Amino acid sequence: MKALYRRFPGYLHLRQYSSNAAAAFLRESPDVKPFKEIPGATGKFAIPYYIGNTFLLKSLGCLEYPVDLKKFMTAIHKRYGDIARIRTTTNKWGVFLFHPDLAKEVLEIQIKNPFRPPIDVLRIYNEKENLSQSLATLNGEEWAKLRKPSQELILRPVAVSAYVGILSRVAEDFVEKYKHGGKIDDLRPTLVNYATESVGMLCFNRRLGCLHDKPVIDITLLEDLFDAIDRDLKSIGIKPYRFFNTPLYRKFKKGADHIHSICQTEIKSALKKLETAERDGKLKEYLQEPNLLYSLLCHPKMTLRSVDRTLLDLFIGGVESTSNTLTFLLFELAKNPDKQEKLYNEIISVCGQNDITKDTLAKMSYLKACVREAMRIYVPTSPGMYRCFEKDVVVGGYHIPAGTEIVVCLQEMCEDPRFFKSPEIFLPERFVRGDSTLTEEYKNSNPFAILPFGFGPRSCIGQRFAETEIHVLTAKIFQRLEVSLPSGTNPVMEYKYRTFATPKHAVPLMIRPTEN
Repeated sequence: MKALYRRFPGYLHLRQYSSNAAAAFLRESPDVKPFKEIPGATGKFAIPYYIGNTFLLKSLGCLEYPVDLKKFMTAIHKRYGDIARIRTTTNKWGVFLFHPDLAKEVLEIQIKNPFRPPIDVLRIYNEKENLSQSLATLNGEEWAKLRKPSQELILRPVAVSAYVGILSRVAEDFVEKYKHGGKIDDLRPTLVNYATESVGMLCFNRRLGCLHDKPVIDITLLEDLFDAIDRDLKSIGIKPYRFFNTPLYRKFKKGADHIHSICQTEIKSALKKLETAERDGKLKEYLQEPNLLYSLLCHPKMTLRSVDRTLLDLFIGGVESTSNTLTFLLFELAKNPDKQEKLYNEIISVCGQNDITKDTLAKMSYLKACVREAMRIYVPTSPGMYRCFEKDVVVGGYHIPAGTEIVVCLQEMCEDPRFFKSPEIFLPERFVRGDSTLTEEYKNSNPFAILPFGFGPRSCIGQRFAETEIHVLTAKIFQRLEVSLPSGTNPVMEYKYRTFATPKHAVPLMIRPTEN
């Protein structure tokens, strides 16, 4: 979210509206309650120009910098209920939703090009470096022009399934390193190398050597890049890096330059291989395996600059989000040996010791449930999704005027015992159809209670590839290995949000060959 108010940009601040809103408000309808009746800030808490927000934050015990967004959302929900109305910017109201039925009402309103507040430091960097703007900094028709071609080539299931064999080979090399067991002192850097290797195959069609002690990405610079983004989103007032190089901007630039340099080198190399294959009359042979770069270049609406930008976005987003999700998943499976054994039994029953294929993956429902449950406990992004309509709408029986900022609080819903009984417990069975080991109260049948990749036109463009990448590696690992937490490890994962959910501390892991 962009700022709760100017003191907290990056959290609750939207300035443009989505179009084509359905469910328009009917002023004459006696069943629709007025906006002012939505439970929420009144009296001194509703005073505009930051004053009311300061009183509200103090009363909720959240007056701190930076704002603990999770703590704030929980407090708002507890005080006002499933729909709440509070001030967001100087003279605007925001509506916060904490129930999947309300989320469904909002998210099913048709939107052509949803607005998302851009990441300012990235936008300024792109301008200064004369780079194309990215999906994270664009809105409106410009965003749609970049998104649509990429979406056609990346989000189609048939397109992603073609990469299963490639990802399986990368995962096999990862597992081979630990075939005799061992200890990983910090899981995330190890998985950053794996994610770099596998995402590199998607973006550049080349093994980068990250699994053989040749890490391409300097993880310190990657951490610096996302730390700088996080600090920028929470910064106060004017962004001075617009005018001169501040310490924050230099930190971001160093990390961004590093990632951009990797991508440029690899793209140039991949282009040269394509040119050589075409010159030698071997292009058809070279393209026997999927080649995203070539597909993007052949798209009539893509330029070389937009291809560069798309691959850069996929690369950096894919590495960071996938490595974090895998870290959380392996941590939970290490904590829960009974779930690990159940996963092993499914893998062996479906494919034995044979390779993982798209057909075998399709049959592994418990594997997918494990991943989904990890994403429920550690929601990838916080606090949820945003909508802002140019027409009046009705949500929860209330009139919501055009221009009101609406926040669907997914993280709160994923932790709500009404929708997920014992939400703190790792129970993949919640998401397995036909599973009889849990009573119905533990199950979740509302798809709008958990949307880790978002919903609608602006959902995560790399969703299908990320899911496939995670499924393949997880299946490969537990086909041959067992994992556990070293003695003395804190069984409660401490994590933070820095664009994506990420562990606060090193995550150790013990590995041994499967005894079965």
